[in-house]
Amino acid sequence: MKVFRSALLFLLISSSSLFAQVPVTDLDFAILRCEKAFESGTEDDIKTNFPLADQQELLLSLDKSKTKIIRKAGPSKILESDKKSALVLLTGTLLFGNSGNETLYSGHYSGIYRFKYSEGKWTIAEKLSIDRKNLLMGHIINATIDPVNSSLDVSDSMKILTQESYGFAVMLNHKAKITSLQLDGKDADYQFNGGILWVRTKANAEQQLSLSYTLIVDKLEKDKNSGYFDDTFGHVRNQFFWHPFFSFSSANDRADFSVRVAIPSAYQLATSLPQEETISENQRVIKARSAGRTFALGLYYDKKWKTYRYKKNDYQLEVFCDTDFKPNPDVLHKNFLEAYDLLAEKFGSPKGQYLSIVQDRSNASNGWLNRSNDMIVAAKQGSDFLRDKPSPRAPFAHEVAHAWTTPIGPATNFLSEGWASYAERYFLEKQYGEAIFTDYLTSYKNIYFSEGFDTKVSLWNDVSNDGVSYYKGVWVFYMLEQLLGKEDFEKGLKAFMQSEEPMTIQHFMDKLTKTTGKKVQPFLEPWLKSKQVPHIRYTLKDNALLIAQEGDVLPFLLEVEFTLGDGTKTIGSFPIKDKQHRFKLSSAKYAGAKQVRLDPNGKLLLKILE
Repeated sequence: MKVFRSALLFLLISSSSLFAQVPVTDLDFAILRCEKAFESGTEDDIKTNFPLADQQELLLSLDKSKTKIIRKAGPSKILESDKKSALVLLTGTLLFGNSGNETLYSGHYSGIYRFKYSEGKWTIAEKLSIDRKNLLMGHIINATIDPVNSSLDVSDSMKILTQESYGFAVMLNHKAKITSLQLDGKDADYQFNGGILWVRTKANAEQQLSLSYTLIVDKLEKDKNSGYFDDTFGHVRNQFFWHPFFSFSSANDRADFSVRVAIPSAYQLATSLPQEETISENQRVIKARSAGRTFALGLYYDKKWKTYRYKKNDYQLEVFCDTDFKPNPDVLHKNFLEAYDLLAEKFGSPKGQYLSIVQDRSNASNGWLNRSNDMIVAAKQGSDFLRDKPSPRAPFAHEVAHAWTTPIGPATNFLSEGWASYAERYFLEKQYGEAIFTDYLTSYKNIYFSEGFDTKVSLWNDVSNDGVSYYKGVWVFYMLEQLLGKEDFEKGLKAFMQSEEPMTIQHFMDKLTKTTGKKVQPFLEPWLKSKQVPHIRYTLKDNALLIAQEGDVLPFLLEVEFTLGDGTKTIGSFPIKDKQHRFKLSSAKYAGAKQVRLDPNGKLLLKILE
């Protein structure tokens, strides 16, 4: 009877004339409508069935994309329900290119939803974060890379703690072919689609979740960023989701890693962790272990690499590159030591005693591409260590600076990329003088506005690292410096970086407050949570200065330059914390003021409206 009923529901919703007219009175039917809307629904269908802003915006944006995107609904599963509420696993895949990117975007849809029954119908009420309560505490990974066939075979034994009633869910590349899955050595109930792996686990119990799978890694010439394997070189970044985890900024999947990876001995192989290697029977075997709990890993291999090893006391640097790579490894080592020593002198030694620098020949450009755990990734060629023109940058030092913060939770990329961008100033000032920092900030301000970051995403929610954490982030660090004073700010940063506590944004604010004696949260939190910077209008009228903010209201100290009647200039400072302010200019200091200029010394990131 149930099979017949489901078939009937599919028949009903496949009719466009009935789709918008049939009332939703049953949970199964509501789920089917969601699946239909995901796969082929109109704008009205999407808005009706997906009331949550994130999923609605995602699905509506797909039709506007220049890239052809296929929406493929996957199986759903009611995980638990009563008369008024239900938890439902909805899955679906967005197909458009590299499977790592597809998994990332599919994960914005696939997941655990709470449906509510009200006024005779079931509707989506919220999407639960898969890392809300559950913990992923450890990985024991055995992997084999076959470059000729572009394949990656993985066995991953995970230490998990389930604290959700519905079970356990993680993200995994949607093309993974699972061959085995067990809990504590016994086969378990699971479902995998749309980049989400759900497993029926015991609540409030630590368990060992073991799975084996094969993954054919992409060979798309036009999209090699997340993952690419060929018979000469290849890589999988963490954003390829080649092993299970929750998300890039989760506080609950920082895990201890023990990794063994085998590859034919003709290839060199680098993990993003401290590693050792042996060669046996034409196989190179890499064993790597994290120094502490860390986030998802990357793997890189290359047939032409040579390995260069350097040590300073207990710190080890390894460089993996071919003989044509520039700058050469000795120069890299020298510049690394200079960057390390400068930051260590100011902020103490970072956590960990290992760094690798790897060449990614799949990227034919030059530059320092990214940081992954204990690894800096370069393109086919490296790049400048420092430059003052056309825009000042210290890109290599930026990547080295990441070792000093390992943030988790909200505002992760602010504490990562915002910090590393701010740290560039020390190297630029050392080489070019303190005035270069003004040019540096100005270039970031120009990019922030010209490339449309204002109102796009907040620093608090920049989970995908879309760029705002660089361009707005560095400015917020600089404004914190002004609020606290540079010396006290650096003391606070050092206290945060040397603490043994998890590097959350709350811990950051608490450490700065405790170290400096000045409350940081009332200033910082609004700047992190808003998608914009202050949009302000001003009027000089009737011996008063009127300041108004449009949109979000943010706190800041505004400097104003007044031109007086005799042509002289004077500067005043005004605390802004409300939507509108009226400052009476009764002081003799402002007598005869006839013209004003806001933020004359460029101390703020703001937008002045005409």
